[in-house]
Amino acid sequence: MVDVPDFVYVLVNNPLWIALPILLFAALALWSGSGTAWVAAVAWNLYLIYELGMKAEEFCSGNDCLKRTPLYVGYPVLALVSLMAVVQVYVHVRDKRRT
Repeated sequence: MVDVPDFVYVLVNNPLWIALPILLFAALALWSGSGTAWVAAVAWNLYLIYELGMKAEEFCSGNDCLKRTPLYVGYPVLALVSLMAVVQVYVHVRDKRRT
């Protein structure tokens, strides 16, 4: 994969960094009461399980672990869910301050 920049593989090479968005969205969900933030935390948690399984070669074997075609769908879905969660947290916090 010569054409893919290295920053795309930061989470693939360091799957424990995925815990940061999980903790962030869980904290935002507790703070704001946003259900969408919980959905984002669960989505990131599922991605962490996937990456740990790939790293331990539970979901693949040998050179098949280098193929990351599910990430062409996974990364945009995670980005969309995360963006929606951030917007919902903002809306929840804004509405709480108005009342």
